[in-house]
Amino acid sequence: MEIGQGISHRGLEIEEFHIAFYISGTVTADDVGKPVAIDATAARTVKLAADNDLLVGKLVAYEERVVEGVNVATVALKGGFGFTASSGASIDVGDTVIGAGNGEVKEAATNVPSHNIVTSVSGTAVEVLFL
Repeated sequence: MEIGQGISHRGLEIEEFHIAFYISGTVTADDVGKPVAIDATAARTVKLAADNDLLVGKLVAYEERVVEGVNVATVALKGGFGFTASSGASIDVGDTVIGAGNGEVKEAATNVPSHNIVTSVSGTAVEVLFL
């Protein structure tokens, strides 16, 4: 969106809500910006959001700590983020989204507890506010 073309919620990151976690699975620098979910198999750990995962935020940084043998992620837990809708997703403004795998999101069932809300949809570009 160009200046003078209205407003956008994408990119509204609140640094006070950038939190460090361990991250599991295969992750690269290319995954920065993708949605993440809690990995319930380990303490203080997130993973790239898989199909039907509840989202906790967006991966904003990734660090492989070779000496320590761990991978560390910084996750933005609150703010406005841009995600990609999965093929065939039917996402509308006001919906809640969940993981669809492959770094994408899809609409959640109406009874899914969440702290996110879709504020804009344009093709596969989805703006989501995490509250």
